[in-house]
Amino acid sequence: MTTPFARLTLLTALVLSAAASSASAQSYSGPKVSLTFLHGFTGPDRPVMEGLIKKFNDTHPNVQVRGQAQPWGTTWQQLPALVASGKSPDIVVINEDQITQFIARGAVSPLTDAELKTAGISKASFFGPLFATADYKNQSYGVPISSVAYAMFYNKDLMKKVGLDPSKPPRTRAEFLKVAQACTVDKSGKKAGQAGFDAKNLDTWGVSLYSNWVGSRAAYAAILQNGGEMVDKQQNAAFNSPQAVSAVQFLVDLVQKQQVARPNSTEEAELAAFSQGKVCMFPSGQWYLDRFKEQKMNFGVTFLPRLGGTVRDAAWGGSSHLTLPKQPASYDANKRQAALEFVAWMSQPAQNLTWTGTGSLPTQAAVAKNAEFAKAPISGIFDRLGSVYATSGYPWVGQVMGPFDQAWEAAYLGKKAVKQALDDGVKESNKQIEQARKNFQ
Repeated sequence: MTTPFARLTLLTALVLSAAASSASAQSYSGPKVSLTFLHGFTGPDRPVMEGLIKKFNDTHPNVQVRGQAQPWGTTWQQLPALVASGKSPDIVVINEDQITQFIARGAVSPLTDAELKTAGISKASFFGPLFATADYKNQSYGVPISSVAYAMFYNKDLMKKVGLDPSKPPRTRAEFLKVAQACTVDKSGKKAGQAGFDAKNLDTWGVSLYSNWVGSRAAYAAILQNGGEMVDKQQNAAFNSPQAVSAVQFLVDLVQKQQVARPNSTEEAELAAFSQGKVCMFPSGQWYLDRFKEQKMNFGVTFLPRLGGTVRDAAWGGSSHLTLPKQPASYDANKRQAALEFVAWMSQPAQNLTWTGTGSLPTQAAVAKNAEFAKAPISGIFDRLGSVYATSGYPWVGQVMGPFDQAWEAAYLGKKAVKQALDDGVKESNKQIEQARKNFQ
């Protein structure tokens, strides 16, 4: 088990080695400027960010960045007022579920293609959907530095026990069902589908599903996999399309018809069951990776199989983006140029490699291919990192995802039929969107 001190030592070493190898001549050649950098990395990732800032300052004598860490929620409350008063920081990190609303309110300035090119920032270097998370109306507003994703953990020992090859995790719906059915066994030894099978008295089961927002991200991914979307072209809720209903119905059927998942379960209960070797596949956030490592489980990690349909690979993801807030007309152009220098440096592969030591995913293929990840369990999702989609692109993310989460819970718990649950969710979502639009006019 890695101690906090040992982990911090490792991260510090990564900062020094990676940043040193990436040191290059700066492109900003203007007068010395000082920049304020506001971010929400306040946990174990804070010393890593502070180390990166220090390395940038040490190698860029005429650009000095002062990092300011504070809770994300505080930033969301303060940023509009700071921009309105002309006192916003020079650089701000904004997360995927908040970024579009700040863009739509005019709190974030666009990054032109010319600026990105001059700074040496190539969109093509990043995973496409990840970079596009900070796009709005065909304009870029941020550069990703951090990413997380919904993945699928699986128990290798349990797969071996039922005669399956743990080196070949499922990718398709058919492969997924094969694993789920093989791993679902009641206490008398009967499997799902066999005569006398008792779904209320399980010994092991195939997959974890649960009712909270994390559980609903499996439904979100399934909808995208089937060609559905959360909103239509007018940015109204549209998660009750035929594609969405079909995708979510498959997940609900895993509980109600296939009986390979437990009904009425919680994330905590399923997490405990996976840790105890009772469930084969546990779709959830990558943030559980260290926990399973510490428990010395024999587990693997793979990209979420195509449960919803065959249109595309898709999984939910979260991210953090470097942005330049809107500034008053009197703002020093040298500071903007220097801020772009910092954004470019911070998003380089060497810095991103360092940042993955905090648990973040690579933001670009060049980092994902680094030999450091050759034997890392999380690399099981690296072949499809370009298919991770955040909930962004419309200002009212909360007004869409809140009702969607409630619709998923109602359908999963059997309180409503899938179509009724999604129809009701869309109705409530569009009611909230109608009110939210008034804030963006």
